[in-house]
Formats: sequence, C-alpha cells, structure tokens
Amino acid sequence: MKKNLKIPAKLETTSEQRFSEWQQAVSDDSLYDAVLVTWLLTASDYIYRWAIKYPQWLLDAIEAVSIEQGLSKLPEEFELSLTEFDMKQRLRQKRHYWSVIIAVQDILDRIDIKSITFYQSTLADILIQAAYRWSEHQLHQQYGVPRGKGGAQQELLILAMGKLGGRELNFSSDIDLIFTFPEDGETDHESRPIENQKFFVRLGQKLISLLSDITYDGFVYRVDMRLRPYGQSGALVANFNALQDYYVEQGREWERFAMIKARVLNGHDDNRAELESIIRPFSYRRYIDFSVLESIRQLKQKIASELLRKDTQGNIKLGDGGIRELEFIVQSLQLISGGRYPVLQTKNWWNSLDVLKVKELLPVKESHHLKKAYEFLRVLENALQIHDEKQTQELPVDKNVRAQISIMMGATSWDDLTQELEQHQSRVAQFFKGLFHDPHEEEGMDAEYEKLSSWIEGDVKDADKQDLLEQFKITEDMVEDIKSFRSEFSDRKIGSRGLTRLDQLLPHLLIETASQPEPNMTLQRCTELLRGIGRRTAYFEMLAENLPVLEYLVQLVSQSRWLAKQMSIYPSLLDELLFPSNLGKQLSKDDLANQLRQALIRIELDDIEEQLIALGGFKQASQFKIAAGDLTGRFDISAVSQQLTDLAEVIVDYLLQLAWRETVAKFGAPPGCEEGFASGFLVLGYGKLGGDELGYGSDLDLVFLYQGDPQTQTSGRDNSGDKALELHQFYTRLAQRLVHYLSTRTQQGIMYEVDTRLRPSGRSGMLVSHIDAFKKYQHNEAWTWEHQALVRARPVTGDEPLKNEYMQLRGDILSKSKPPQSEHDDLAKDVVKMRQKMRKNLDKTDSKLWDIKQGLGGLVDIEFLVQYWALKHSRELVNKLSSFHQLPFNNVDWLQLLAKFGFIDNKSRDLLVDCYRVFRQISNHNALQNQPSLIDKAELNSEREQVLNLWDSTFEAVNVQ
Repeated sequence: MKKNLKIPAKLETTSEQRFSEWQQAVSDDSLYDAVLVTWLLTASDYIYRWAIKYPQWLLDAIEAVSIEQGLSKLPEEFELSLTEFDMKQRLRQKRHYWSVIIAVQDILDRIDIKSITFYQSTLADILIQAAYRWSEHQLHQQYGVPRGKGGAQQELLILAMGKLGGRELNFSSDIDLIFTFPEDGETDHESRPIENQKFFVRLGQKLISLLSDITYDGFVYRVDMRLRPYGQSGALVANFNALQDYYVEQGREWERFAMIKARVLNGHDDNRAELESIIRPFSYRRYIDFSVLESIRQLKQKIASELLRKDTQGNIKLGDGGIRELEFIVQSLQLISGGRYPVLQTKNWWNSLDVLKVKELLPVKESHHLKKAYEFLRVLENALQIHDEKQTQELPVDKNVRAQISIMMGATSWDDLTQELEQHQSRVAQFFKGLFHDPHEEEGMDAEYEKLSSWIEGDVKDADKQDLLEQFKITEDMVEDIKSFRSEFSDRKIGSRGLTRLDQLLPHLLIETASQPEPNMTLQRCTELLRGIGRRTAYFEMLAENLPVLEYLVQLVSQSRWLAKQMSIYPSLLDELLFPSNLGKQLSKDDLANQLRQALIRIELDDIEEQLIALGGFKQASQFKIAAGDLTGRFDISAVSQQLTDLAEVIVDYLLQLAWRETVAKFGAPPGCEEGFASGFLVLGYGKLGGDELGYGSDLDLVFLYQGDPQTQTSGRDNSGDKALELHQFYTRLAQRLVHYLSTRTQQGIMYEVDTRLRPSGRSGMLVSHIDAFKKYQHNEAWTWEHQALVRARPVTGDEPLKNEYMQLRGDILSKSKPPQSEHDDLAKDVVKMRQKMRKNLDKTDSKLWDIKQGLGGLVDIEFLVQYWALKHSRELVNKLSSFHQLPFNNVDWLQLLAKFGFIDNKSRDLLVDCYRVFRQISNHNALQNQPSLIDKAELNSEREQVLNLWDSTFEAVNVQ
C-alpha cells in the first residue's frame, strides 16, 4: 500500500462523523483497521454511501476478496426464474458490490489501472449478458424462438463499443452498444409468431430497461445506443445484411474510428465470426492513401477547433493533452497501419500502444511518455468518478472535494497534483500538435514584412513608409486604422501570448484586405469581426498559424456583411474555415442528416436545451458553408436553395421526432401508434420551403394534418390512461411543441421563424386539420389563392400513408374538372385581383429603387404566372402524365413541364426561368449583405419589361374593378 492515510485538517470533522455512522451500522464482532476504514470513508462519498447501507461490503473490499474468483462465479447468481423486480435489484446490487470492491483496490494502489479498467469491463460484460439471457428467456416464453429462413435459431448479438469494447471501462462510464442479428424470419410460436425484427427490437428494449432504469438501488449502466447505423433515428436492431450495406455505402470516417474498438460480447462462434468479417474491413484497409491521411488530419483539426470554442481546460478528457487526444493518437496510427499489420487490430489502448512501439511506428521514448500520461489521467478520471459516482472528467472547484481527490491520488496537496497533471498534459499536447502536421508550413518573415509589422506596433522611418505603401498596395489610413485597433486590444490586456499572436496576424490581415476590391470596407469589417472574437484569443492564434484560412476569411468578409456579422456573433463558425474543401462541396439531404447525427450523438436524449443549442450550431455552420460556396461561385442559385431547403427539412424532421417522443411520453400514443414515429401526422411545407426555394433567413410556412377518429384517445402516461387526450388535442399539442422548438431562442438565436397562417381559415382556423376536413375545405371553401398555394405545397415529414393521401388530394384539386372558358376567366380575375392587392400592400418600390420581389415584373409576378398556368392546365397535364405524383412543386420545374406539353412556348419558359434565377440570386446576395431586396431602377430594366409584357399578354382580357 503506497497511500499516506493522513487525513487533511479540513476533512477531520467529516471523517469522524462518517466513521461514527459506519461503526453503528457494522456488527460488533467485526475486526477492522479503524484508520484505514476512516480514510476510505472520507476519500469517497460513493464508498461511504454504500458502506453505511452494507457495512460488510467495505470489510470485504479491505480484505481484498478475489475479484477474479468472484466475477467467475457471478453469472450463476442470475437465475432465469427471477421476477423482473428481483432481476433488476440483483443486477444493481451486484454492480455496486463489485464496484466498491474494485474502487477500494484502485484507490489503495493494490492493482494497476490497466487491471482496474479490465475488471470494470469484465463486470459490465457479465451483467449485460446476464440481463440479455434473462430477457431472451422471457421473450421466448411469450413469442417462441426466432428462426431464420432455413429454420436455424437466431440470436441477438451485442457489440460493445468505446471503452467497454476496449476492456478499459472507467468507473462511471456509459456503455455504448450496437444490437444486431443474423437474418430475417419469424418466431416459432404456434399461436402468435412475430417477425424476427420485432422480436429483437423488444428484446433490445427489455435489455436496456433492465440495465438503465432507475430504481431504489439506482441503475446498472447508462446505455447509449447512438453509435448504431443512422444514430438515434435508425432502427434499434439491424440484421447482418442491413449492417453490411450501411458500412459499405454510408459509413463515415468517425465510424471507422469507433469500429476499431467494436467487440462482440456474445453469440455462437459462426455468428461472431460473420459479424467480425463485416466490421473489420470497414475500419482497416489494405493500403494507405492520402485521403485517409487527410481525413485523419481533419478529424484531428476538429478536435483542436472544439478546444477553441469550449472552455475545456479543466476537463481531463477533452482538454489540451487529455484522454481524448491520447486515444486519437493511438487509433489514428492503428487506422493507418492496421491493414498492413493485423497485429495492430486490437481493441485495448495499452495493447495497441505496445504493438505500435514494437513495429517502430511510435518512438520508444514518446510511447513511454504517452503511456505514463494515459495511466495518470485514467487513475485521476477514476478518482473523480469514484468520489461520488458521477460521470465527470471535470476537475473540482470545491476545496473539500479537491482534498478528497488529492488523498485518493496520494498527492500531498492539490497544487502538487495539478502540477503533475500539467506536466503530462503538456507532453501529450505537444505530441498531438505535431501528429500528421500539415506540410504547408508558414515561411519566415522577410525584411519588408518585419518593417510593416514594426510600423503597426510602433513606427518606421518615413523613407520606409512609402516603400511599404507601394509594395503592399496599402494606404496610410489603413495602417493607422490597424494601429488604432491594436491599441484597443493592448489596453484590454489580452495577455502576452494573445498580443504576440495578434501582432503576427495584423500585418497579414492588412496585406490581404488591400488585395480586395473595396479594401477600406473590408478592413473595417475584418476589425469588427476580430473585436467580436477578441474574448477568445485562441482564434487569433488559429488565424496567425493558418494563413490560407485568413486569406479565405478576408475574401468572404469582403463579399458578405452578413457572414462577417455571423462570425463576429458566433466565433465557432471560424472553425469551418479549417476545412475549406467542405465549403465548396454540395451536400445532399443524406449528408446533412448524417452530419446532424454526428453533432448530436453524445448529447443525452432528454437534455432538450443542449439538443436545441447543438441544432442551432449545426444550422449556423451548415448555412455558413452554403453561403461560402455561394459567394465563391461554386454553387448556383438552384444548388443554394436546394441545400437551404434540405437543411430546414432535416431540422424539422429531427425536431418532430423530439416533439413526438415528448408528447407520447406525456400523454401516451394514439391507438395503433405505439411503435411508429409521428404516426397519423403530416407536416406540409408551403411557399419557398415547399418549392425547394428557401433563401438565407427565410421563414417556414407550415400546415399540419392528421388522420384517425378525432374522438379516440391516446393511451395516457405509462399506458395507464392517466393524462390521455383526444386525438385532435394530441396532434395539436404535437404541432405546438414542434413550433415551439423551431421558435425557441437559444444562444444561436431562433432556429426558424414559423408562419402557420396558410392553414384552412388562416389565424382563425385550428392549428391542426383532420385530413377529411382539409379535403372538404379545399374542395368547397378554399379561395383561389389557397389553391395557388397548393402548387408549391409539399409534404416535408411525417406519416407515409397520410403523405400519399395528401398527394392524391393535391392532384385532385389542381386538376379539378373545370367548365369551359367562363371559369378560366374567373381564375384569371382572381389571380390578378390578389396580385394587385399584394402589390398595393407590400411593394417597396420608390422613385429610385425597384423591389425585386413585389415590384412590377418581379419574382412574385413570375410565381403568379406559374400558379395561374398550373391551375389552368393541371387537368390536362395529369392526363398526359402517368400519375398526379409527377406534378412538380418547384417553379422552374413547373415551367419546364408546361413547356414540354405545349401550354407555354419555349421562349416564354426560357425568359421566365432566366429572370427568376437572376432575381433570386440578387435577392439572396442582398440578404448576405444585410440589405433588403431592392436595387437601382436602372438595373435589370430589360428583364423586368419582358416579364411585364408576358404578364400583360397573359391577362390582357382581364378586367378587375
């Protein structure tokens, strides 16, 4: 035993009180070392709590009962005949009994940290498999045994991920799991067989419940299933074929890292081998290519950029030189070389480090330092968690807690402990920074650059000033502005390191802004941006060390006041500049959905506030990347609008899932919807959202539909009938919750402004409409403008059968049989009358400026022309098409279709498509400059006149009073 058992003076009162309580609880004939008992009770709140409940546990721990023998016999203690209550109780008590035993061995230094994490992982393995066997037995009784197509019995295979997969579990880890089974089929129950998929979903749910439900004895483990394919939106269980298809077609680089540690916990040998053959090739490739190295470099940069925007220095996992960097170092080298050296395909960090050293992929000296740092950090991590069984890696602020952690670590004081910690972290951070360093290094400053730097920091000779002005094409006013800006930060006392980085940055900033079309304006925007991020001087360091990033930043700021303002308010957007290849890459809806899953994967499902904050950050970052690609000419207006629309849809879809879970948890599910997502509910996108034409800052026009008997009720909370709602009330609450999430203001602002006034009867109508009532309204009561709106009204997310029913209705309304010419005349009058009303109320055109959207010959005129032709010719179009599903939503697609079948001529089509795209491009770019959609009347005169001529020729016979 290495520990000094002296208790600090500040903890003496606590230690006396705890020992006194324990003495009263322990049997009188027990023999023990009072000094040691007192020390253990004082060191850990967790050990103290369980020792008071079960005093013998602490004595067993002190006597060092054999962990290996105890764990080997542990599976026998979980009989299949136990009730669910008894099974939950036994799982929890065994977990805490053995955790106390292991924790005492840890803090007394009786066992090294590698063995401690191994025992914690072994305990978890045993308890997970005991819960699995019991759950499987229960479901076999209910539904029979699942069989494959050939009759072979099927089983659930459990993949342990993360630290559990590597047999390096810490004291209060989540357990990351993935569930899978070999093949589809059904159970062999005579009277009520069910499909294998349903059987294993229920088995997985039961297993999770046994482990994570909170009872009187707490929980066994928090279970995290979000590493499964498609994350939390994916199926809880997937068969082998689905698993393989996903990793072949859609697996991402971060999932390759995750799968390095994937370990199969159970199953027959053949099934285990087949599963290993699916996951191993996904992580390990036979050859190394530069794309792998670049992906690793980007992942490394992502870790570094997170440190810039988060205060992680008190976090021994996420901070500089922390556990995550140590894990990344080893896993990166495994990922690169594991294909060539199969011996590297190990799950455990220590084992992998040893192999890397043997293969000379890591220098011996460095591997020694990394190992020492890792072991120190893992011991400290366990101490932080053993203290009060909390899942934390944060260094405590409370002085008493610091004292407890210090004595567990064997440190004489907290200062001594943190000094040793900083030494380890410094070595790790230095190694991490140099790992896969980008070869494009900054060159040293030349003499002229040094002179410019001296001018900014103080002064130079008059003779040199003119040379500098000519060489760098700057003006003296720009230099004075930079000097004034620097003095502000000097006065703020940003620290010597911050000021050094700022001094490195400013000459480059001056040179880059001078090369822009409007250098003074660009410099002003850049200095405003730097003022905004000045609280995080680490961003100065990032820009000073990454001159291509600075160059790109200046270009964007030059072109967009909106982007400059966004980065000033939300400095984390600067992180996106570290990956310039992503800023010109058009993202599909699937790409965005995958990125959203990655952004949310480590956030607890019930932590709504953090979910919304992460969603807001995801939206900002995505919009930023789209805008950057737009401004640099990599995206045309169609690509910009499609990505902005897809982004909104992905967010609405995710928030609907969130709202559905919360509403069902509170009021129960509608009849027959227990396992469905948003069953019986549909979100329609109108306007720009429906037409795939969203711009920057667009609001969302939403309409909500539902189906089912409005008088039926939900199942109530916990299926007890308590708090049950009628169907209409339930779906109204669901829609209100969704709108609330979209409109909630977080630190990133509001997600989207939502407009629901396009619903039947507008503001006076109900928020949610039954599909039958919606049909009746559209057929009998809707105004012409409401049918115009249907031209772009598209299902965004929700119930698939209801989506099909809506599409049928839309087709019926748009292609509604019309009498001869008289009704066409009424249609034209209604369209012209509504357009005149809108222009009167909304057109901002004046003597000098033209309103791109509402002005004569503008965007809305084009939209109304399209809507008029669509309503006029849809019946004939449907007859020519194979299905009403082929009627488009987008204005350009409508124009293409109308021209294809001769309802408008090709010249009119091309004119309107070209004008529509040009007008929208200008409107979007005005938004990026924080300017309204107004331009000088002298601009686009020809285009406006042509649109007006087409309007006049189309409606020349219309007489509106």
